[in-house]
Amino acid sequence: MLLKKIWIVWLLFAGITSALRAEAPDSLIVRANLFYANKMYEDAAALYQQVADSGLVASDLYYNLGNAYFKSHDIAHAILNYERALLLDPGNEDIRFNLELARTYVTDKIDVLPSFFLVQWYHWFLERFSTDTWAKISLAAFVIALFLLSLFLYGHRIALRRSGFISGIIILAFSLLALFFALESRKMLTAHDHAIVVQPSVTVTSAPDESGTVLFVIHEGTKVKVDESLDNWYEIRLSDGSKGWLIKKAVEII
Repeated sequence: MLLKKIWIVWLLFAGITSALRAEAPDSLIVRANLFYANKMYEDAAALYQQVADSGLVASDLYYNLGNAYFKSHDIAHAILNYERALLLDPGNEDIRFNLELARTYVTDKIDVLPSFFLVQWYHWFLERFSTDTWAKISLAAFVIALFLLSLFLYGHRIALRRSGFISGIIILAFSLLALFFALESRKMLTAHDHAIVVQPSVTVTSAPDESGTVLFVIHEGTKVKVDESLDNWYEIRLSDGSKGWLIKKAVEII
């Protein structure tokens, strides 16, 4: 009988603990919002970061965290979280504006290698919507294409069948294009091949070794492309094409 009571108490305790854990992120966000509203930006950033570290992934969370870091004058982590927010919600102009504003505080002004105009258009279209939105557009277009093609199969008038066939093929092609964008957007979201320098400055060397030749120095807030990982080192590439190795702890993956 005593063992049964102990078991019941343990179950109740486990249930209460589980409920508290489930409510913890919401309560932390409410407290963080209050801290931010009262201009206690470092405290707000600490709570938002705690929620992010718990595993919650959301564009709004990263955006608020970026704002709190920006107000705390931690530009590197502000840029890091704006980049994460933009990956989840690429069409959000507020995130994009704040990211560009934060970048003006970065010491390194690195040129971007010019790209073919078709590549620029491709990235412009890809960044209009999130992965989920592209997937929904693809599905909706596919349903419409099926309806139009059904007019071709079952329509009684030649003009209706012809227009149904042509329109259906066009919409079906658009559906496939949207599906391609959804897959590419998903690939970008899960690649984790870009990082932000979070140390005041870091030396980039010619080899994954502290004795390697010093190539150049970059500063906090600079965005790098991670090409390779070896032990405690990343081989990175800048937007101007410069390459080299830096210590992993100097950057955080987006």
